[in-house]
Amino acid sequence: MAEAPYRFEPDYAASPGEILEEYLEVRGIPQKEFAQLCGRSPELIAGIISEEIPVDAATAEEFERTLGLAAHIWLGIEEGYRSHRKRAKARQETAA
Repeated sequence: MAEAPYRFEPDYAASPGEILEEYLEVRGIPQKEFAQLCGRSPELIAGIISEEIPVDAATAEEFERTLGLAAHIWLGIEEGYRSHRKRAKARQETAA
C-alpha cells in the first residue's frame, strides 16, 4: 500500500488548562471554588490553566469525579498537547 503524500498535522493543540478555564468560565465557577471541589490546591489549578503544570493521573481522576469528563480524556488531551509542543520545538530548531 502506498504511503499518502500528505499527512495531516494540526498547527495548534489545546491544552487541558485552556479547556478547563473555558469550562469553568462558562459555568461561572471560580478557580478557587473548583480547586476546593476537586480537592486540589488553587495554585495547582492556576498552574494547569497557565500551562506550567501538566495534568497527572491523580488530578485527572479528580477532574473526572468533579466534572464528569473521563480521566483518560484529560490525560489524552495532556499528552496530545505536550507532544504537539515537542514537535513544534523540534521544527523550530530544525529551521534555525
